[in-house]
Amino acid sequence: MQEPKFDPRKIYRFDEAKGSFCIDIDLDFYRELYSEWDFSPQRNRDLDNDLLEYLMDCCDEIPRRDRVTIAINLPAAVYDSKREARASQGFYNFFTYRIRRESNRYRRYFTKIIKYLIIGTMLLVAASMLENFFSDLPHSDLLVEGLIIGAWVSIWEVFSVIFFKLSEHRKKIAVLRRLFAAETVYRYRPDPEPDNPTPDEADL
Repeated sequence: MQEPKFDPRKIYRFDEAKGSFCIDIDLDFYRELYSEWDFSPQRNRDLDNDLLEYLMDCCDEIPRRDRVTIAINLPAAVYDSKREARASQGFYNFFTYRIRRESNRYRRYFTKIIKYLIIGTMLLVAASMLENFFSDLPHSDLLVEGLIIGAWVSIWEVFSVIFFKLSEHRKKIAVLRRLFAAETVYRYRPDPEPDNPTPDEADL
C-alpha cells in the first residue's frame, strides 16, 4: 500500500491572508525563547537549543516554495511592547550570527579538501617511488601498502567532505536563511497570570 503524501496543512496552521505556514511556539515568558545559560542582553542572546532544533525541523517539513512565519504565543499578562521588540531584534541578531558562522565553517571545508588532496597525493607519490626505486629495502612491501592505505584514507575524506558534509552544511545554511527571512509575530492568549513567577521567569 502506497504511503499517503505528506500534507503540511494537516500539521501546521496556514495563514491564507499571508500565504504562509505558521510555526507556533507556546511559551509562558519571553525568557523561554533563550538559552537558560545565557544572561547577556536580550537582543544578543542565543536561542534555546531545543527551540532552534524545533524550528529547523519544521522548516524541513514545510515545502521550500512556501513562506514561513514564526508565531510566538504568550499569556496576555506578560505582554510588554519593549520586550517584544527586543525579542524580534534578538531573532534577527541570532540568525545573522549563525548564518555568518556556518558560512565561515562551510568555506573552511574547502581548505580541508585541499589539505587532504595534498596529503593523499604525497603518500601515493612516496608509495610509487618506494616501490619502483627502493624495492630492495627491508619490509618495503609493507611500507608501500601502508602508504597506499594512508593515501586512500585521505582521498576518501575528500569524497566524504564533497558529497556529504558540504551538502549537509549547505542545507543547514539554507534553513537558517529561511528562518532569518521569516516574519516573527506575537499572539497573546487570555491565560491567567502565573502564580509567583521567579525574577528570571518574569523579567529579562
